[in-house]
Amino acid sequence: MSTGKKVKIIITGICGLAFLFSAALLIHIAIMVKGRQPIANATIQMARVDFQVPLDSLEALKIQEDLKSVKGVRSTYFNFKNHILIYTFDNRLNNAQGIYDETIKNSGFPSDRHIVSAKEATQGCPVINNNSFYGKLTAMVSKVVN
Repeated sequence: MSTGKKVKIIITGICGLAFLFSAALLIHIAIMVKGRQPIANATIQMARVDFQVPLDSLEALKIQEDLKSVKGVRSTYFNFKNHILIYTFDNRLNNAQGIYDETIKNSGFPSDRHIVSAKEATQGCPVINNNSFYGKLTAMVSKVVN
């Protein structure tokens, strides 16, 4: 067998593999996307309010009940140890500043709406352990993508 024929066989094999891998990828994407429903909680966001004074359970409960009555608010959680109120809301119906201005700012308790700083935004999700495998993988993919 001549050298030219061997090169032709190798090139044909490489092109064939490339075609098979491309076809497999396209079929996989088509199967995964076909009939896919929209993400259920795609418009749900979280917001945080830091209270400057400790609140007792009745005061916190009153604020939470007032907050739950606001259009778009889904759930609330009050962290008594750190005097932090966290709530989730649908961003199609309301926004964090509007909810804060409507309910918490007028509650009579000194508080500040927590706004994520640029440094905090670069650190990613505060729940992910950056030393875990998933945290390291997320950081690696983030560096490649961003």
